[in-house]
Amino acid sequence: MQIDFAQAVTAEAKAQAAALARATAIKTDCRARILAVGSETTQMNIAQAGIVFMAAVLDGVPRADALAASGLIEGDLELAQSWKAWVAAMQAECRRAIETGDDPVWPEVPVGVADLAARF
Repeated sequence: MQIDFAQAVTAEAKAQAAALARATAIKTDCRARILAVGSETTQMNIAQAGIVFMAAVLDGVPRADALAASGLIEGDLELAQSWKAWVAAMQAECRRAIETGDDPVWPEVPVGVADLAARF
């Protein structure tokens, strides 16, 4: 009887599989945490509101009217920027945790961001 060593699972292969499973779990957790604040549809709606606002401003529409046309209110643009920065921080923490092998330390959702998402 001959043993087919090509079928053997090495310690290195096991470690690679475990690292891949861990990375996938961290990425999944990161995505779920972001989507818990605002779904992909919510995020697209906010982005589109920003586009409508900017188009109106570029057309010379007064700021208050541009906000109204976009469905935004005063302060929403800053909240959208905070949201974008938070998502980038979440993604950076995801990468850091995967690279270092440490548990992720997720950044807190900025105040007001969840309220913005709820409106869209």
